[in-house]
Amino acid sequence: MSSVLHPVGPEDKGTYWRRRLVVILALVVIVVLAALGVRALTTPDDAAAQQPAKLDPSTVATTTDPATDPTDAPTTTPTASGTATATSTATSSGACSDQSLKATLRTSATTYGPGKAPSLVLTVENTSQTTCTVETSSAVRVFTITDAGGAQVFSTADCQTKSDSATDELAPGATRSKTTVWSRQHSAAGCPTGQTAVPAGNYTVNASWDGVTAEPVTFALTD
Repeated sequence: MSSVLHPVGPEDKGTYWRRRLVVILALVVIVVLAALGVRALTTPDDAAAQQPAKLDPSTVATTTDPATDPTDAPTTTPTASGTATATSTATSSGACSDQSLKATLRTSATTYGPGKAPSLVLTVENTSQTTCTVETSSAVRVFTITDAGGAQVFSTADCQTKSDSATDELAPGATRSKTTVWSRQHSAAGCPTGQTAVPAGNYTVNASWDGVTAEPVTFALTD
């Protein structure tokens, strides 16, 4: 240790210290060059692989489920290519029975402002496995509206007149929809004119299609 800190020899001490400094500098240069060489050998992909993964919002896939109208939709069968081919529908078995039909009721909105007339949409579906015919004339559809207290304020039966029969064929799963617009007025048996408008409040509509009853729907009228 003393020879390192206090070099001895025939030459003066400054010469020995300069030699040591040259050696140390040479070692530093070698270390720096070695580090640079290792860094140069690292590929951009290797460097990127060491970075934490980040999600790019533009590459995130979103899936939407578009609304489809099942009315008259043909029965389809998936193929090996991922496409669908239509299959033939069953032969008509005559008039649809009550057990083969399902009625669904909806309104165009849940709340109607001043002057807005509620649209009542009634849909019938063939839930059987065979094609059958359903009556579609207005005479077979009945809408009844009651107020919050349960009192009847309107019924299409009050003003229903005899209409010609009309039928449609329904394939399995096919539907038919009909809309009735209510003027927000009372009705009475015999359909007298000059009926008054109903007040604002909550109302419930019941409906049936050729005897098949739908679940009732509630909506509100506002002033």
